[in-house]
Amino acid sequence: MKQAILLNFILIFIECSGIVENQPYGETIVVLTFDDAHSSIFQNAYPTMKEFGYVATNYVPTGWVGNCDRLTLDQLQLLEKEGGWETGGHTITHANLTQIDLDSAEVEIVGCWKFLKDHDLKHASFALPVGHSNTEVTKIIKRYFNSIRTSEDFKMKCPIDPFSLGYYDARNTDGSEKINGRILRGISNHECLVIIGFHRIIDNKQAHSRAITPQEFWEILEFIRNRNLRVMTISQAIEQL
Repeated sequence: MKQAILLNFILIFIECSGIVENQPYGETIVVLTFDDAHSSIFQNAYPTMKEFGYVATNYVPTGWVGNCDRLTLDQLQLLEKEGGWETGGHTITHANLTQIDLDSAEVEIVGCWKFLKDHDLKHASFALPVGHSNTEVTKIIKRYFNSIRTSEDFKMKCPIDPFSLGYYDARNTDGSEKINGRILRGISNHECLVIIGFHRIIDNKQAHSRAITPQEFWEILEFIRNRNLRVMTISQAIEQL
């Protein structure tokens, strides 16, 4: 009798585990973000995103636009107009906003916002360089942007705070399985929003600590598609939630 009860418990556990693995609740929105305007975003990530029909939020240090191995203005505009992407602020020089005086921090924030606006790029979302801010800096950002993405990974359940968004920072030691595991954990935890952030999509991922390979990137998008998860930009997700 005890063996039969134990067997039934095991079967129920396996069945429920299968639901978590293969049949998500359908509530979780996935946002894919890219930081620092590396050229591989356009060369390697964008074609794959187009293949899957997904959009992303692209956080750009505006002073780097057009520099060696960085996205050009034409590429940024094409990502928005043809790909449906969102461009977001990331300061002018990727400055740590808590390590400079407040006037300089304001120049970095406002100058970035103005560049995006003047070049007809979206300018609603902001990502903190190295994830650092303070009360005074946050007040400035809120005057110009509608959301702030931090550099911390934490559960995001509704209602979310658009000025404190967490994200998972993909590293070259992760592999697609670990990144997909973070998405799956978000589903099982009933998180309404999971943000996955990338920096470089390159073949030699050992060349940069925040790089993954094009194959790993494809595997992540395939994982998302197989679970019928919604993929949106930051601003779209905030509006939806």
